[in-house]
Amino acid sequence: MKKLRFISIIILGISLTYSQRVIGYYPQWVQGSFTPDKIDYSVITHVLHSFAWPDEEGNILHYDNMLSQSINNTVHENGAKILLVFGGWGQSWGFPSTVSTPEIRAVFINNIIDICETYGYDGIDIDWEQPVNSIEKNNLTSFITELREAFDATHPEWIISMAIPVSNWSGQHYDFTQLKQSVDFFNAMTYDIHGSWTSHAGHNSPLYPSPPGDPEGSVSTGIDYLVNTRGIESSKINVGIPFYGKEYNASDINQPFTGSDVAKLYNEYHGLINNGWEYVWDSDGQVPYLKSDTQNKIITIDDSLSISKKSSYAISNNLGGLMIWALGYDYVDGDQKLIQSMKYNYLGVSAGLNPDKYSIDIVNYPNPFNSQTNFKYDVDIDADVSLVIYDLKGSVIKTLVSEYQMSGPRIVPWNGTTDSGKIISAGVYLYRFNYGQRSQTKKMIFLK
Repeated sequence: MKKLRFISIIILGISLTYSQRVIGYYPQWVQGSFTPDKIDYSVITHVLHSFAWPDEEGNILHYDNMLSQSINNTVHENGAKILLVFGGWGQSWGFPSTVSTPEIRAVFINNIIDICETYGYDGIDIDWEQPVNSIEKNNLTSFITELREAFDATHPEWIISMAIPVSNWSGQHYDFTQLKQSVDFFNAMTYDIHGSWTSHAGHNSPLYPSPPGDPEGSVSTGIDYLVNTRGIESSKINVGIPFYGKEYNASDINQPFTGSDVAKLYNEYHGLINNGWEYVWDSDGQVPYLKSDTQNKIITIDDSLSISKKSSYAISNNLGGLMIWALGYDYVDGDQKLIQSMKYNYLGVSAGLNPDKYSIDIVNYPNPFNSQTNFKYDVDIDADVSLVIYDLKGSVIKTLVSEYQMSGPRIVPWNGTTDSGKIISAGVYLYRFNYGQRSQTKKMIFLK
């Protein structure tokens, strides 16, 4: 029914099989600059076309020039599913009325089926932000149950997904015990953890609370709430990853700020990294931020490295997939670095694959050498990189590189000295190059 990536891994003779989804919200306002043929379908399994919304009588409204059979055809021709998204922030005003009675719900459901049939959608995503009381909670449950019954009767292969909050502030108004019986998967909005409403300039989407114990939460606390408090199976949850950050007038992370936060897309902030803005890694939150002392500003961001951490978290916690808000936000000069990080860290590494795009190779020249050798490598995506020299017994001789590096070619010289500054003895040595979660080891000879 759904396009899933089924991966088999052999660990100590035990065969494990699991599925991976990569969900990408595709908003109408990016369609002109980021056409559907630019979506990387080697990564994206489900395109969530945003936004349509109901009025108070069950009629369907949507952005102008949004719906197009050609968009849906492009998605299908590339082997992915496309769902029509209803709601979104600012477009959810019709939900309370349109799900309030069986009669209006029936009108809305019939209109959903008509529009999906007309344009060839594979189902819908509900992004009601947010039900606010027990009446709306119960009406939402009735609507989803009746929608599932209607889909099963007409198009049983159609998907129902739902964007959901990750704390009890709004989560209390969702009956997940009933909803999970009808919803195929949930898209956890594990972002907007901090913003203008919080007391400090915190991360947009920290993997773990920063500072530790921060009551605003994190990705991990949100997933814990959904799985362990609300009882949603982990395989039904896609962890949300923002392709945007937030700029604050603040001296540093987790400090007071003035004014409001300003959203910054990846394609707006990527060029600032190490270009007048200091890149800072927060080991508590496992996410970076940018800092400008001259402007007294910070920008909370996600990048290739934080996505690699979140990919590992999704795999180790048996989550069903990743969710992106939003496709096109990382598109820079034909490149999509955040999508590439997912491909490498979530799909490629976890599957034990070796995509050519992410092959690694390092050489040193001259080899043999007697005074200096140069290590040459090219980092295809932003990642953690280390380069360490060992003797044949496995003892560390010299650590040449141990840092997060942006993509691009590098040449690292070494003059045959140890970490303490002594000249090594003649002989055979090993060097180990770690790039993200991959590594390569080679030999070299030092002559005297």
